[in-house]
Amino acid sequence: MGHITDQLRLNKSADLVEKKNELAGAIRWLKQGEDFQIDPSSEFVVLPETLTNTPSSEYRLIEDHESDNQNRWTEVNIKGEIVRPSPEDIIILK
Repeated sequence: MGHITDQLRLNKSADLVEKKNELAGAIRWLKQGEDFQIDPSSEFVVLPETLTNTPSSEYRLIEDHESDNQNRWTEVNIKGEIVRPSPEDIIILK
């Protein structure tokens, strides 16, 4: 990033500022990947639109507790909130 920051010191053109911002964003992505131990070879899957096109139809992320009995299933809860992904959300397969 040194080359672009050197250019910015000399010339604060909008193009250089945009490139610096793009690099800063890329660095944030890399940092998050490192924080979550996401390997660069991980697969990214985009959830499709739901098959039922009504406002109340949604995806649910559940744990089945090795049971086919849906009454025993529990929805995944992270930080006190149930996880309900939406169409076009991205799932990372590690």
